[in-house]
Amino acid sequence: MYSISPGLFGIIANSSQLEWLDLFAICAAFLLYLFGLILFPRFFAQPLIWLLTHTIYRVRIFDRDKVPAEGPALIVCNHVSYVDWLFVWAACPRKVRFVGWAGFAKYRLISWVFQITNTIPIDMRASPKAILRTLDSIAEALDAGEVICIFPEATLTRTGTMLPFHRGMERILKNTKRDVPIIPTFLSQVWGSIFSYRTGKLFWKLPEQIPYPVMVTFGSALPKTTPAAEVRRVLEEVSAEAAIREQAYLLPPHRCFVRRACKFRFLNKPCIIDTSTPVHRTLSFGKTLVASICLSRWLKTKLGNEIYVGIWLPSSAGCALANVALGLLGKTTVNLNYTAGKEANLSSARHGMKAVLTSRKFLEKIPLELDDSIERIFLEDGVKAISKYQQISTFLKVVLLPGWVVDLFVLRLGKQSVKDQATVIFSSGTTGQPKGIVLSHGNITSEVSSFCQRVGFITSDRFLGVLPIFHSFGYTVTFWAPLVSGFSVVFYPDPRQAREIGEICRKHRCTLLASTATFLRLYIRRTEKADFATLRIIVCGAEKLPPTLAEEFHKTFDIWPQEGYGCTELSPVVSVNIADVALGGLTQQNQRIGSIGQPIPGVAARIVNPDTYESLGLNKEGMLLIKGPNVMLGYLNQPEMTAKVIRDGWYVTGDMGKIDDDGFIYITGRISRFAKIGGEMVPLEKVEEEMLNIVGTADRLLALTAIPDERKGERLMVLHLSSLQANKKEILTKLSEKGIPNLWIPGERDFFQIEELPVLGTGKLDLKKLKDLALEIGKKS
Repeated sequence: MYSISPGLFGIIANSSQLEWLDLFAICAAFLLYLFGLILFPRFFAQPLIWLLTHTIYRVRIFDRDKVPAEGPALIVCNHVSYVDWLFVWAACPRKVRFVGWAGFAKYRLISWVFQITNTIPIDMRASPKAILRTLDSIAEALDAGEVICIFPEATLTRTGTMLPFHRGMERILKNTKRDVPIIPTFLSQVWGSIFSYRTGKLFWKLPEQIPYPVMVTFGSALPKTTPAAEVRRVLEEVSAEAAIREQAYLLPPHRCFVRRACKFRFLNKPCIIDTSTPVHRTLSFGKTLVASICLSRWLKTKLGNEIYVGIWLPSSAGCALANVALGLLGKTTVNLNYTAGKEANLSSARHGMKAVLTSRKFLEKIPLELDDSIERIFLEDGVKAISKYQQISTFLKVVLLPGWVVDLFVLRLGKQSVKDQATVIFSSGTTGQPKGIVLSHGNITSEVSSFCQRVGFITSDRFLGVLPIFHSFGYTVTFWAPLVSGFSVVFYPDPRQAREIGEICRKHRCTLLASTATFLRLYIRRTEKADFATLRIIVCGAEKLPPTLAEEFHKTFDIWPQEGYGCTELSPVVSVNIADVALGGLTQQNQRIGSIGQPIPGVAARIVNPDTYESLGLNKEGMLLIKGPNVMLGYLNQPEMTAKVIRDGWYVTGDMGKIDDDGFIYITGRISRFAKIGGEMVPLEKVEEEMLNIVGTADRLLALTAIPDERKGERLMVLHLSSLQANKKEILTKLSEKGIPNLWIPGERDFFQIEELPVLGTGKLDLKKLKDLALEIGKKS
């Protein structure tokens, strides 16, 4: 029966070669098929479904052997679109029944689908007794050995992120007499289908491509006693496995940009707005692509077979073009940190870097102190060397040829793989010596896709790019996300210049901003409400966002900054809060105060015992591990260090936290920010936060650290600014009144005034320098 329908349509497609009598016979057979489809839908629908999933859709199926060959099974699936049932039906090796909302049965087409799939209708608006009877009937079907599929979110996701799971499945399984395995099943890439809520509306949008790719991944069976919230967490892990597989079908970010720019070539749509000079320059997507191609061809004559190429430039059009051009050449970029100092950059350059792209004007402002053996290549020379003929010929190719032709045949990028190295970002974090974090093209492209899906960027957005490109968030989200996804970026090189940033935001009507808590404090003091009036999303990371600061920012600018979390080794975003979304009569909660949000799509989180690495489950504090396509390739030339932090594909963050039933993550501290006093672990960040709350300001006026102590193991030290007006004794008394253990409370003699708190170029507290400063003070005290 599976071969009847495709064969029929194939014959009709070649009907010009047939006699009229043959054509009549074919039409009659087709009508008989339709007649059979109406009378016996369950039997005749199979070839139609096969045809749909092999023409309009291209369904990839993984681990279907996880579905038991016989006996009952409960398939638990995420709910993204109105055709999710179609993909599960096509992927499942056994006949499957669905549980669906009874209200759909009034629509003739859906009623017919219910009949085909023998769907069990459930009306959540009915009386509790009626609902329980339906749940009992599902349990009876499982006891009869059937395979049942449920969507425990009970409605479509409005953001692409899984909703909380309802506990009805627990009731169903509790009432079954047989041992029913739960099969977590994840649908990937369905978000974006015309039947999903992407772009905020159903149906009224064109399909992104035909055939539309869909991936169905079956997870390992779970026992019937597994709580609904735990099933959701496990399904998140299945989604991470699926996203890692999906990475193989992605393109490197620069190839995505080539195709995106060719789509916008006739629209003159702004791609990069460079405000690093007094005269602001705007490059359209087409001009950015042409400039990048021309620059790459000039650089090819300069670089030869070099693998690692440094970039010493501020966040600007020049820096962006340099990164794209090197990507087109297959080089690994190393954006050097011009705020890190000589030793850090010398350390970065020792890993095989023999050339650095820079600008004479920038070197006048910030000299590059590297060995003379490392060649300086100046962008100004490239601008002079590129002829008008090269510019015009490249422009004509971009304008006249489809994007895939430019990608594969003009630039010949087909051999470049997502597995190849994209960049090395040198980061000491806040605690140690620089280490080279190697990110692949797949890391970047998957991260851009997931973050944009979670936050809900649209092509009319303008990203105010103030975070430096040498920073992982600046590189992936501020730089690559706009170029890959098709919205604009406004570059400004110094996030500390609050007044200038406010003016630029107002002038260019920016809608997106990524920042840190440190910089938000500057904006509150030095900008006006009208400066940020056009912003619709502010994402804050790198350091904890105090609730008092978020509230003060909201009062000042009438917009809530949303806290996220990540680290360079994870490309960098792991999770983020976003505003609640109200669509189709449902409000989806996407934020929780005190949390760092839910993981972005395709990323999974797990809490483990920090000593044994045993999984602790939900609502228990432990060490946070992360898995997904965003996990780095490793540390450059440091395989032993890489093996310590990546265990079975899970990245060990070193942060302590917990996960609630709905997947929101809460960071409770960092292992490196714990002091060990008298054998007990003291969470420095928590005590520091309580002290700042007592002081009653959103400004960071103090920082807590610890130094070695012969008697107690370690001694707490509070380093504070002169602007700290609160009485020390009063702070300590209130800490005690709040129930903070005495062991966690520093003494009055442990307060020391300093001129300024050390921070990194990203605005994050520099814990290493803070500790060094404390050690120096401790020797004198």
